[in-house]
Amino acid sequence: MTTWHLLTGEYPPSTGGVGDYTCALALELVRRGGAVQVWSPSIRADANDGGIRLRALPDRFGGRSRRLLLSGWDADPGVVLLQYVPNAVGAGGMNLVFCNWLRRQGTARDVRVMFHEPYFYFSSNPVGNVRAGIQRFMASLLVDASRVVYLSTETWRRFLPAAVPGVVLAVPSTIPRSSSQEVATRMRAQLCASAVTELVGHFGTYGEHIVRELEPIVVLLLERRRSTHFVCIGRNGKRFADAMRTRHASVADRVHYTGTLPPMDVAAAIRACDVMVQPYPDGVTTRRTSMMAALTNGVATVSTAGVLTEPVWHDVEGAALAPASDTRAIATRIAELLDSEPRRKALAGAGRRLYDDRFAIERSVDSLLAPA
Repeated sequence: MTTWHLLTGEYPPSTGGVGDYTCALALELVRRGGAVQVWSPSIRADANDGGIRLRALPDRFGGRSRRLLLSGWDADPGVVLLQYVPNAVGAGGMNLVFCNWLRRQGTARDVRVMFHEPYFYFSSNPVGNVRAGIQRFMASLLVDASRVVYLSTETWRRFLPAAVPGVVLAVPSTIPRSSSQEVATRMRAQLCASAVTELVGHFGTYGEHIVRELEPIVVLLLERRRSTHFVCIGRNGKRFADAMRTRHASVADRVHYTGTLPPMDVAAAIRACDVMVQPYPDGVTTRRTSMMAALTNGVATVSTAGVLTEPVWHDVEGAALAPASDTRAIATRIAELLDSEPRRKALAGAGRRLYDDRFAIERSVDSLLAPA
């Protein structure tokens, strides 16, 4: 039985998409009969959880952590899989020492790296550009360390050496699939009046770059369609809803929010919607867990095509796409779905099938367990 040593900068109960992904990955590996040890500085104390051995690191991939990792790997050899985000490995996102150390380990061990993000972009900020340059070197060291390189999106191929093929492991939904339409119906009644015939939702954490895209879409849509309501699902949704109500009095009574909910209630809130809108300024990709939550829960979804969007979104219709930052086009896609129940149902079913066929955690583990 192979032991999988998963290294991650975050792990539940700390919040973060990479931590949630690592947890889902660990659970599926255990379900397939693997032995799993998760090593993270966010784990407070060694423990066993659902067959997963949790290992606390004393620092953020510094010298004490590296010594502990070596002793653990020597005692129980297996596959070492780093969930890589540059800023999560310590040293202010410039931990060259750790990356070079892992490269050396790769000469004697089965080391693999999953690139959730490759490196910081160059910009007009001189300090940021120093970090961006160092992170490019860190990425090259980790590529050299890896028997197999994994990518959260096919787009990252453009950011890594051309000789590295990379295996794409789409990041699945960290929200479960709701199987109860009855629960979704009750959730809808809690969110807005029963007389509401059109409910559009967004799921996310409402970061600034998403809010800039989302706000004008919501305003245009609600001003065009007086029977449509909008619900903010997810952490910080109340803040966004309150800001919308303050700035746009004409639509204030049709903007709602769920507040922070348990995962299964989030799934019910998503299913309560007629259409989900998930705009991303750089385009939808296979690493957008908020998009995956809408697809797995079988709701027709409108998203955006941008510079990072992979071909799969164009090759297989699982979502209605509009150009990123094109407010009118996005609002029009939503309206077209609201006006056609057959079209909504067909797109919802196609999105769910796309998720099951390409993006579910089972597909990622299939790739991990394939011969290296």
